[in-house]
Amino acid sequence: MSACTTSPIVANAHCLRSSRRNVKAGAVVPGKGPGSPRWYEIHEELVSSSKVREATADDVQAIISGRKRNGVVIDVRQSLEHEEWRIPGTMNVPYLVPFENPLRRASGYFLSIKGGLKERNKTFVDEMDVATSMKKNNTVILVDLRGGDLDIEPNVGSTSVSDAGDSNALRAAYELVQSGYRDVRYIKGGFRTLIEEGSLPWESEKYGGLLERVSDGTRQTLMYSNLLPDPSLAPGVLVQVFALLVLAVLQGGDSAAIP
Repeated sequence: MSACTTSPIVANAHCLRSSRRNVKAGAVVPGKGPGSPRWYEIHEELVSSSKVREATADDVQAIISGRKRNGVVIDVRQSLEHEEWRIPGTMNVPYLVPFENPLRRASGYFLSIKGGLKERNKTFVDEMDVATSMKKNNTVILVDLRGGDLDIEPNVGSTSVSDAGDSNALRAAYELVQSGYRDVRYIKGGFRTLIEEGSLPWESEKYGGLLERVSDGTRQTLMYSNLLPDPSLAPGVLVQVFALLVLAVLQGGDSAAIP
């Protein structure tokens, strides 16, 4: 049996990476980036569709344990973050990916954005079709760090105010509903809710030792604030250190000029 025909609840990074080279971009209105509606419009579509609703930690556990066979749990974070740590049994289909343009991607490094500046994954829906084997009546649970909340009324008008209910998971759900998925769910509070309140396990080959040695509060900060060390963060750190040194020199010069 091919590795790509195993149970869909088992993360298969090799198969998904292969699919990214072969799929074509779906004809959907994007949930993020150029051409996307405002969040309050996306919110209205999701609520009126009746196809997107909240899931619980028990729902996630039922799928990853195999008790519920007609569903998948999808981690929509970038692959770099999924590789750092994850909930066992989840699959990774990133909704945001590093810019293909290397200059735009690199600009994020100097802002300490892990993995560089990102854009919407244009083949997200196609990759989801591969991950779900096109079974669009099955349950799809999307998880990210924020989670989202459709019960929070969105801001209407100004786009300068961040919506507390907005999330990449819900914007990804917006695209899946357009593509015919009928049972899409999200987790209020994202991974923190599943792990800290739902007591679901996490795993990390790369940082497991570190995360187990630090205090629980520090572990949560490192995981949910996306602060685990990565080489892509180095340029931004250097820029900040340089800026602080320049500021210190300027302040020192001003002090010296005072009679």
